[in-house]
Amino acid sequence: MDILSGVIDYVLNDLGSTVTLSILMLLLGLIVGMKPVKAISAAVMFGVGFSAMSLVIEYMTNAISPAAEAMTESVGKSFEIVDGGWPTLALITWTWRSAFLLFPLQIAINAIMFAMGRTKTLNVDLWNVWGKAFMALVVEYVTGSFIAGMIVASLRIVLELVLGDAIQPRIFKHTGLPGVTCPHSGLLHMATLYPIDLLLRKIPLLNRESFDAEYLRSKIGIFAENHIMGFILGILFGLMARYSFAQALVLGFSAACAMTMLPIATGLFGNALTPISDACRSFMERHAKGREVLIGLDIPILLGNTEIWAASMVSVPFTLLWAVIMPWNNMLPFAGIVNYGCGLVAYYVCNGNLLRMVLLMAGVSAPLYLWCGNAVAPVVSDLALNAGIIQSGFISNSGIDCPLFTYAFSFLSQITQGNFLPLIMCVYFAFGYFLLIRDLHREEAEKRGDKDVSAAQTAENTASPDAAAVVESVSTGDN
Repeated sequence: MDILSGVIDYVLNDLGSTVTLSILMLLLGLIVGMKPVKAISAAVMFGVGFSAMSLVIEYMTNAISPAAEAMTESVGKSFEIVDGGWPTLALITWTWRSAFLLFPLQIAINAIMFAMGRTKTLNVDLWNVWGKAFMALVVEYVTGSFIAGMIVASLRIVLELVLGDAIQPRIFKHTGLPGVTCPHSGLLHMATLYPIDLLLRKIPLLNRESFDAEYLRSKIGIFAENHIMGFILGILFGLMARYSFAQALVLGFSAACAMTMLPIATGLFGNALTPISDACRSFMERHAKGREVLIGLDIPILLGNTEIWAASMVSVPFTLLWAVIMPWNNMLPFAGIVNYGCGLVAYYVCNGNLLRMVLLMAGVSAPLYLWCGNAVAPVVSDLALNAGIIQSGFISNSGIDCPLFTYAFSFLSQITQGNFLPLIMCVYFAFGYFLLIRDLHREEAEKRGDKDVSAAQTAENTASPDAAAVVESVSTGDN
């Protein structure tokens, strides 16, 4: 136990996510038969892409966060809860001695589901195991049952893998990355937003198949280019923060730079993942009767689309507005104010439709994330106090992954105390998840059907001249 715990501690604290995932990519490449030189090249390029994306995200966040902080100076409302962001929750989690058990649990569940044909995804994103461990810790704290915590964590792992399979065609459509998916807890928030998005699609103005950056370019030209859109949004954001015009210009160029570099960073992932994906496909054809395998990775591989960052920037002022006007809110969003994870979820729910993305983020996600952060604050604060992370007060996170799922399943046991809200939320989440998975599979089946029809038509058209030639030949011979 102590040896395993020490190894995991070394991986998390000394190696970090970039090195760990790159090593896993190298091992995967070697296992599926890549030549060592090519496997090393792909693994290093993956690390380069991951580092590049992390740098751009950090650059973007550091540019926007001070402006968001400046907006709060004139709020005139006191907030008791400190927004410590996800690092605080991760730190609390790793002080729990049982946290490392989630590593073998996730690997075992993934292996069993893959062997049974229940998933095509091999989730190598072991870095984000902490999210499942955090939820298990909260459930154990609320219920007093370690088993209950592990059951909820196991459910979350299963739901992530099933969604990872279903969402992969959209991931390929929007990123061009072959053979990869993202079984990340944050994407479970899609189940919360999806039923609402189905209603929004009933509104004529919002039901366009495409209202993404490409559509905007066709309508407004250069103003929808990545660098120009980032520049304009950065300036507007700066002016809203009451920056001087010079400061707003600086922020404009910072946003323009980040939004220009994001697709480039994503392209590096493609260079790394294509040879690994091809090797995996060949390996499965040789050893598993052609079974498809998807590599499950962390969300940075998906953050190269302009719409995600444009909607995330637009939603920041609305998040601050909700923080002020909601009477029960006692947390000022700070560490989680630039919630690009929320933007990513909205992007894949809406298939890139910017109008619906902004509506869902500003009108649904922003208040829901704040509400969940407030609801779990007493538990998180007690855990932080017990671990010696804080000495007093309240701490939480305004960007907890999948807030509705986290609250509902963490506090489900409270129905015995007359609190039925978690049960209602569980039912709603299950409903949304069912609709989402069903429609994603239907979408892929329809595309596959269209491809089969096209292939059949092509074959028919190709075969027709040969058939005609045969008939003509026979006719000539009879004469």
